[in-house]
Amino acid sequence: MNFVAICLHSCDMRDFHSNMRDTPFMDRLRRESVFLPLGRGQGHHQGDSLNTELTGIWTARYCDSSLTEEGLKSPENCRFPKTVIEYLEEDGYDLFTRISLGSPKLGTFAVVGGLERFWMKDEPQRLEQFFTPKEVEVPGDVAETYADAEIPAIPEMMATIQGSDKFFACFFVRETHRAWGQTEGLCALEGKPPGNWPVDAFSARKAALDKPDEFAALRRRGLASADKIVESIFKATQHLDDVTYLVYSNHGEVYDHFRYNLPYKNDGRTMIVGTSHGSYPYEVLYANMQMWVIPGQKPRVMKGIGRSVDIPATILDLAGIEHGPMDGESMLPLFAQGNFPDRERYAENQHRGPSAPVLGYGCLSMVRKDGYKIISTGPVKEFQEGEEKFGPDYHQLAVVDLNSDPYEYVNLIDSTEGQEVLEWAMNRHLELKDDAWRKS
Repeated sequence: MNFVAICLHSCDMRDFHSNMRDTPFMDRLRRESVFLPLGRGQGHHQGDSLNTELTGIWTARYCDSSLTEEGLKSPENCRFPKTVIEYLEEDGYDLFTRISLGSPKLGTFAVVGGLERFWMKDEPQRLEQFFTPKEVEVPGDVAETYADAEIPAIPEMMATIQGSDKFFACFFVRETHRAWGQTEGLCALEGKPPGNWPVDAFSARKAALDKPDEFAALRRRGLASADKIVESIFKATQHLDDVTYLVYSNHGEVYDHFRYNLPYKNDGRTMIVGTSHGSYPYEVLYANMQMWVIPGQKPRVMKGIGRSVDIPATILDLAGIEHGPMDGESMLPLFAQGNFPDRERYAENQHRGPSAPVLGYGCLSMVRKDGYKIISTGPVKEFQEGEEKFGPDYHQLAVVDLNSDPYEYVNLIDSTEGQEVLEWAMNRHLELKDDAWRKS
């Protein structure tokens, strides 16, 4: 089995609800695939969103974070487990991976932002798996055939994999990430001169709230561009045998959520002052989707919540490759059933510390099978001489019931059920740390 995986970085499925969207290829693809409209990823930002979809293992198992009644203490040390890419390479697969930022339209900063600075900081050789090959000589006939490809990497890709008996190709398409594919337009909304790169999430969220129609147009433009990129990749590989395609997003976004019936202040530095538990841990930030096109597999829309942690086991199942213990499981039997059962979900984002002071500041989200969710809401903020400083080492905690409170308004941490969920979470977090097979 050959594989083509395409991640639409930070793609928000709400954009597909617009009757003004221009995505004919992906509209058709959703009808012709095993479609998971409701999924959940590992992280809410590029530093950690790759972790479980690469390893199939919950992050808590390979970092030294702690969860107590005081709150979440972010990790200072970690080790990164074996990735699905390494399993495939050991089995003789030829690799074409574009996870590291390598062109204007492909790649993400996740490798240099999270993996290189924290998760694999002592393993520079392993980082090469995320951006291969470095240079490829493109034969003239290949270059001519794909001269009109939507992305420059298509000829390089074809030069790499044509004639290969087994290949794994992985792309990260950045056009769907906030509005960064339309930098000039976002600068204009922010009143900045063209080429003046806007401050990451803050400017996008501010523009979405202050100028929602204009910002939505930028998002639709990026989605339309991504649609053409995905179509180009499919067309470039459609003549190859036994190809499984996975088109997915690693996480969602928060732009205009939770501003109604709440104190609202858009100062450009915080998303919205006055929300119930801060801007990071909301479910919409972990929300994603998956579209699988598998030879011989009938299209269907899956019910229930899918998980990114199941992606590696599913790929290795299709490849017929045995692997070590994983928290994720192959989705193939569940594809046949058409629904996902209620299952535990876990996400932990990278530390805040001197080696990575701006990459997420740590976050935890644990969802129990019954829908209770415990989250960290960020460290207490202190202000010294007008500058924002971080306070205690431990992050505050909140508990919500996603079944009765899907918008996560009410913090139950001090209630009887909230304390019971906290006890469950501390025990479960400790179990994840103490698993003997993770210490080897």
